[in-house]
Amino acid sequence: MPADASAYLVENIAVLRTVFQTVQAFLFFGLLFMVSVWDIRHRIIPDRLQAGIAALTLLDFSVGNILGLLCMLPYLMIGLRKSDRIGGGDIKLAGSTGLVLGLPAGLAASLMGLTIFVVYGSGFCIIKRFQGNKEKKSLPLGPFLSAGCICAYYFKMKGWIY
Repeated sequence: MPADASAYLVENIAVLRTVFQTVQAFLFFGLLFMVSVWDIRHRIIPDRLQAGIAALTLLDFSVGNILGLLCMLPYLMIGLRKSDRIGGGDIKLAGSTGLVLGLPAGLAASLMGLTIFVVYGSGFCIIKRFQGNKEKKSLPLGPFLSAGCICAYYFKMKGWIY
């Protein structure tokens, strides 16, 4: 194989990978938006959205992405211990987004999403208390995890997270 042909092949593979990453980003963000809206309206995250997110791994796959499944373990442990606190959809969302992001970025996404959730939830509870409403209301976790995933994906593309 001539040197020019191998250079041409390497260059085209790099371009193709960039195209796949761009497609993955748009589909990932779109599916996370759909997850957020669905979870807010119905308090459930459909399996077909989870499967779609997991399938996006194939557009930019590396062996390290499989370790991203470990991101769902903390959610699974909480779900098994206190089933009324966290739903199965949130557990599967952590796993499917972990596949796309990989373990380091998946853990960062969880950390960012849960931080946003705690800040919002605390403010929500304080406002309800001042209004005299002491009724406990559950909040959907999906939109907050989605926000964390979008931030982590951006950080990963910038090279700030592996």
